[in-house]
Parts: sequence; structure tokens; C-alpha cells
Amino acid sequence: MHLVFRPPRAGGSILALVAALAAALGVAVGLAGCSAAASASFDPRAPCTADARQPGAYPGLEARVPTGFEGRPPTRLDSGRNCTPANLGSLAEHGISEVRFAGGLWEATSSSGVTLAVFEADGLEAANIGEWYEASARLARKTQALKPTRPTIDGRQAFRLDLLNGDVPQTVVVWPSADGRVVQVVIGSGVAEDRIQAGIAAFP
Repeated sequence: MHLVFRPPRAGGSILALVAALAAALGVAVGLAGCSAAASASFDPRAPCTADARQPGAYPGLEARVPTGFEGRPPTRLDSGRNCTPANLGSLAEHGISEVRFAGGLWEATSSSGVTLAVFEADGLEAANIGEWYEASARLARKTQALKPTRPTIDGRQAFRLDLLNGDVPQTVVVWPSADGRVVQVVIGSGVAEDRIQAGIAAFP
């Protein structure tokens, strides 16, 4: 299973989303729904002309991904960026031309796991990422029982999606970090609520 982290493509499934977030991390059930490719020639300091990711691309962002989760390191830790219209999706409508991400996947089985991720961009708000995930989920063909809610986490507005992808329950929770510098994301596929809450609690 692979939980990835790139923003989802319009029309992609959340499994693709959870597999896209996962794809960014190189996992089978991803998190986001896009597919930035790992590349040996990827220079994170150069202007963005293509979506890309690789371990260590953005160490500062990777450092914001919790490591103290379930008593073990992530199956995979990765970071990268998206700047193409296909992967920016609704983010482009908010004037965002490039989004950077980092995330770790804690794989449970080949079809279940938790991804903890962070997103960063000039002018990015948690609501933008929440909208991005919801728009992708609504366009996905296998998505059922989609339930968006707006909980609060430590007094901060959060955006949550619960749904079924086929018969697999999936959850996405998005909220701003305490310092407002990044958007934090927990994505769970085929896991119980206690693991979703543990993922949320792993962030400061």
C-alpha cells in the first residue's frame, strides 16, 4: 500500500488521492491524487516547471512531519512540489501557482495505513486544501457516502472528509499548524477512528 502526498487530480479517486498522496511517498494507497514523479534531476531550488518529489527535497518541511507516531518511523518519508494545472486543481483558482509538500506513510497492510503530511505555499490556507480534497472526492467515480464536516482542533478550524472508496473507509483531516506556516493533513485508509485521532495528536 502506498499513501502519498501530492494534491489530487480532478477526477481521481481518493484512493488515488490517498494513493496520490501515497504516490508522492511511493505508497499504494495514496493521500493526494496527483503524481509528482521522483527524479534524480529534480532541483528543489530551481524554478518549478514540472511536478516532482524525492526524499530530502525539502528538509525543513520533512522535519514538520511527526516521527513519534505508533512508536515507529514512517514506511516512507518524501517531499516535493506541484506547479502544473493538472495537480494544482482548485488551488490555482486561489492564485496558488506552486505548492510544496512533505509526508510520511505508516503502512498497516497492503490496503490500509495512515499518512501524515504538510503543505506550504504563498497565501495557502487550510480551507484551500480542504476544498481541493473535497472537489477531487466529488469528481471521483468510486466515491460513496461522502460526508464533509468542519470540526475544530485546538481551537483551529479544520476540514474533514469521511467517505467510502468502494468498500474501504477513508478519512482526510486538514487544519492549520499552530504557527500558521503550514497546513497539516492526516489521511487514513481502512483504519479505525482511534488511529485518525492519534495521527492528529501527533502534530504539535
